[in-house]
Amino acid sequence: MLVTFLGCGDGFSVLQGHNSALFEFDETNLCIDFPESNHLGLHRLGMQLNQIENIFITHLHEDHINGLQKLALFHRVYPGKTKPKLFVPAGLKDDLWQCLRHGLELTTRGKLAFEDYFDIVCVEERFMIAGFTFELVQTLHVPEMLSYGIVCKPHFYFSGDTRLEERFILDVAGEVRTIYHECHMQDDHLPSHTSLDELLTLPEAVQEKLILMHYVDDYLDWGTREEFHAKHKVRLAEPLVRYD
Repeated sequence: MLVTFLGCGDGFSVLQGHNSALFEFDETNLCIDFPESNHLGLHRLGMQLNQIENIFITHLHEDHINGLQKLALFHRVYPGKTKPKLFVPAGLKDDLWQCLRHGLELTTRGKLAFEDYFDIVCVEERFMIAGFTFELVQTLHVPEMLSYGIVCKPHFYFSGDTRLEERFILDVAGEVRTIYHECHMQDDHLPSHTSLDELLTLPEAVQEKLILMHYVDDYLDWGTREEFHAKHKVRLAEPLVRYD
């Protein structure tokens, strides 16, 4: 399984794109979230939008979904080998369509529905792609907002946007090789995100499994990253670098 962060920045990132990871396995792929900045990331990898076959949406903040409309339209104009399959937590489907429909519903060929653009799979607990099982984990992001991470054992846990759930992280660390975890790295702590200080309280054996994502552009400089890695066990995800 190859993992490439098409972007690993937070909602205000300018230089590295918003947070989204592409998992490639068994001649197919899965993209977790789809911000607009993915288009540039895919272009730099030599890929087209119509090569994305599966998408999972963690939650409905715009920096995680604002590329879906473009992806849908591109697939209609330049169809890929398969209609994109959109895995959506069941409680998000209707609201997601309301976010997208204003640019997709009315066309020169008449009114289209959500299902005209995507093969939609509403997920309650888990879904499968090419023999890999992905389990939903409901996360704590914003009060009353549905948000999810996913676990693919024994490979990884991908947190999406979340506050730290220490007990869960300690448990899942024994079941996966890698934990992709969001990290708010500014000095001001946001109650909807996980701070670096919180992650550094975890046992070192767990920290060694952590790859941090959804962080500010300040750490894109090579020297700054090396200084960070010299001080900590955790590692920063790097945009457009393929991890095996």
